[in-house]
Amino acid sequence: MLLRFLILLILAPLVHASDWKNLIDQAPEGSQVALVVEPLSASAPLQIHYRDDRFLPPASTLKLFTASAAELSLGPDYRFTTGLWSRGQQTGGQWHGDWLLEFTGAPDLTRRQLADLLDNLRQRKVREIKGDLLLDTSHFSGYDRAIGWPWNNLGVCYSAPAAALTLEGNCVAASLTSRGDNRPARFFVPAHQPVEVTSDVEAMPPEQMRESLCSLEARLGPGNRYHLSGCINSKREVLPLNFAVNDPFAYGRAVVQQELTRLGIVLRGDIKFGQRDPQWQPVAEVHSAPLGELLATMLQDSDNLIADLTFKNLGALDGQAGSFALGERKLKQILTEQTGIDLTLARMEDGSGLSRDNLVQARQLAQLLRWLAEHPQMISHSALPVSGQNGTLKYRRSTRKPPLAGAIQAKSGTVNGSRNLAGYMDTASGERYVFVLMISGLSLPERMPRPTPLTVFERSLLEWVHANG
Repeated sequence: MLLRFLILLILAPLVHASDWKNLIDQAPEGSQVALVVEPLSASAPLQIHYRDDRFLPPASTLKLFTASAAELSLGPDYRFTTGLWSRGQQTGGQWHGDWLLEFTGAPDLTRRQLADLLDNLRQRKVREIKGDLLLDTSHFSGYDRAIGWPWNNLGVCYSAPAAALTLEGNCVAASLTSRGDNRPARFFVPAHQPVEVTSDVEAMPPEQMRESLCSLEARLGPGNRYHLSGCINSKREVLPLNFAVNDPFAYGRAVVQQELTRLGIVLRGDIKFGQRDPQWQPVAEVHSAPLGELLATMLQDSDNLIADLTFKNLGALDGQAGSFALGERKLKQILTEQTGIDLTLARMEDGSGLSRDNLVQARQLAQLLRWLAEHPQMISHSALPVSGQNGTLKYRRSTRKPPLAGAIQAKSGTVNGSRNLAGYMDTASGERYVFVLMISGLSLPERMPRPTPLTVFERSLLEWVHANG
């Protein structure tokens, strides 16, 4: 590994004279590389197809497929709707009957919006409900988490469950505060959050943590119960934490009860699951941001929850309850019909790329990028991050400095063992290229020199394309 790193450092200043094949030979030991470089004009000289038929984990580059399919089928003006419905009649301040909240997986639904819906009861002077309040989550079916999501990441917010009842991103902010070496850390979560957390985390000097292989661990219990154990760095005063809601329905039910109490409304029945039928009367609704804005955020920030909720909504287009499996089938159908790309053998277990079971060819990503280049009005094209300027490429070490800064517009993707980049490059000659770089099978030491061998490899290869394209 060290020898490869030294070779790359020597080659980096001479990248313009290097051959791309020699550079690929310097990829991290044991890894697999797939590379596509295609010009968007007939006059450009460079074209590379290196092992582009191999199926590799796409990670978040999969969001290119999700965004394109959603934009083509739902349209950029589509909005997710959350509705309030009633069934019964009012006598004075009493409501004899039931109320229902209908959820459709709005990624940006806030507690404030939910409170605004329930405030319609107060405006009608309803003070007591002699019935139930039903939560309709039937817009989705199946699991809230996709096949292939690693169990040890389920407690963190980038793995938040993609549920019809999604509230505040299904994420809870908390913190651990060090009180000195080898002392218990103090845990804090806001009192209004309906979660239960216990902690026996100890603050330790970093050297002791490394020696004892001690790290922070979170165990998920039933409902929204969590237990924290292990260690945190005692030199860091406050460690922010973000918990993924484990049970979205239980979380939503607790928040609804809190809001009813705040409004002074007494519920005599239960808050439970229910499904709307034609007997229900519409009362009010709130809407998400337009899909175009959500997709732009998804591509810029690589937002997994937006991607997975959008993916499952694709599965609901034919009138069925949306699911990950139906989302995959519908996405493939849409893109095959609209773009001509054959995705038959691709595996897309989710819309975010988080699943370790996802498999895509570099040539399939390149085909989609070429199609998007022919349709530049698509948000899926225009919203891609720009190297050194915004989104996930603003601080990417391999591309944030000249000559690559500002020359690349692309979607990145990283999961354990894989690192990918797919998009467009404006080369030194003024030509614009589609490029896809997929690196898989990575096994790197925890402590490495900076810049890392992977960063040097990626930068060297991309600089060669920039200089020779």
